[in-house]
Amino acid sequence: MTGRDVLAMQLAGSFNMLRERLDMLSEQEWTARAIPGTNLPGFTVWHAARTIDWGIHCAIQGVPEIADRPEWRDLRAADFAYGAGITSQEADQVAQSVSRHQVRGYLDAVQAAALAWLKARRDGDLDTVPEFEAHQGVKPRYRTPSVWAEVSDFVGKPTWQILARPCISHIRVHAGEIDILRQASRVGTPSATS
Repeated sequence: MTGRDVLAMQLAGSFNMLRERLDMLSEQEWTARAIPGTNLPGFTVWHAARTIDWGIHCAIQGVPEIADRPEWRDLRAADFAYGAGITSQEADQVAQSVSRHQVRGYLDAVQAAALAWLKARRDGDLDTVPEFEAHQGVKPRYRTPSVWAEVSDFVGKPTWQILARPCISHIRVHAGEIDILRQASRVGTPSATS
């Protein structure tokens, strides 16, 4: 097993975790705030899918993201980037205006492209350092202070780190967050399970 194989397995796991959460969340839970001060689950799933798209296409390759395609215009990526550095009001707008169905289709499209790209890489390719800062210049929103502050530490990092951190580890954090929010929303309801 190579380093690329390990990353591919973990990246596939990121997609599987997000798909499982999409299947578990009801329409009501998608936009329900179970704990004050947290993001809505719908935003969190959208943000996780957008993060993988951004990480693999923009950050690493410097190519247009899947969300840039006309069929994904309703994802509101042009308005809210990939969710980093946006306000809580903007995050709520994402969950309220982008459906689970839209995110599911988008997640499938991102998965196909991301895994095909990674499969075509060799281990040595993953050590290359992408032109991260230049790639972010394609979209003015990506270089606003609030967004840039969230990701500027990736400048000079190799491809494998961008895969391992935002596209894999970050997704697991958000999967856990969704699980906690779902559990919190069910506390005190007759159908709640332990």
